[in-house]
Amino acid sequence: MYEKTYKANVLKQSSSPKMKRGFIWKKFLLAIIVLGIFFGIGYMLRHSKFQITNVDVLGTNVLDEQNISESVESQLVGVLLWIFPRTSVLLVNDKKIERNLKKQFSRIETVVAKRTNLHSIEITIKEFEALYLWCTLALPALPAQAGQVGDDCYFMDKQGVVYNQAPVFSGTAYPKVFTGAPLEELPFQGIRLIDLEQVATLQQRLSEINITPVTFRSISPRELQVDFLHNKSTAKLLLDPTVPTETSLEYLFSGIRTEPLSGLFNNESKKLLYIDVRFSNKVVYKFDQSELSAQVGETE
Repeated sequence: MYEKTYKANVLKQSSSPKMKRGFIWKKFLLAIIVLGIFFGIGYMLRHSKFQITNVDVLGTNVLDEQNISESVESQLVGVLLWIFPRTSVLLVNDKKIERNLKKQFSRIETVVAKRTNLHSIEITIKEFEALYLWCTLALPALPAQAGQVGDDCYFMDKQGVVYNQAPVFSGTAYPKVFTGAPLEELPFQGIRLIDLEQVATLQQRLSEINITPVTFRSISPRELQVDFLHNKSTAKLLLDPTVPTETSLEYLFSGIRTEPLSGLFNNESKKLLYIDVRFSNKVVYKFDQSELSAQVGETE
């Protein structure tokens, strides 16, 4: 027992300094290796062979390629951990660049950033395509102002995404859609898809009889107002959005082909105020003349 205790204590005391020195050397060597790897990686990341020097932008239509390129370059300014340059091709965060571009440019529908070689990054963009103007104020337009767009209107694509403020211009290239919903941070869903499908159907089917919609206004859950040009003035078509669109159109098509509405509608000297097809099998209309102030036609 004594011999075991003696050997354990003596051997422990005698080997302890050597073990400590060996442990210190191991830590020193490990630190040297870690520092070597760290500076080796730092050298590689900072080497000119691995730096992004070119940004290629593809797919833009309205957006300026130079603005996109400058935005990407601004995201590559600076260093990480006080030593690693953000321009290093090995440190480029593609997903972060894509998120920042979509946040900065609301007109971008999709964007893909990828490194094509050790010096270049390619930005492929798909922009929203405007088909409508989404407007925040459902104010009735004067005949002389039909088709004009103010600062309250924004471009909207075929999916109902509102993405960019519309400039002031004249003409009826883009039908205006008034939903009564408030403006949100761009881009956002400005209208339900089911409602937009109804708008698209009305636009297409009305054009078949030479009626060009100027605005679509959601007045109430049971009233949709379509403004269109008739004999150089603005007339209204009133529909019930809860009724199948084709049913309402059947009432309209039948009405404007039946006298007396047919003759009045095609008379260039007559000013139509509205046509109401919200009633089953009946078309109510009004022209801007006292003797025609409340003429009602019925369809079979």
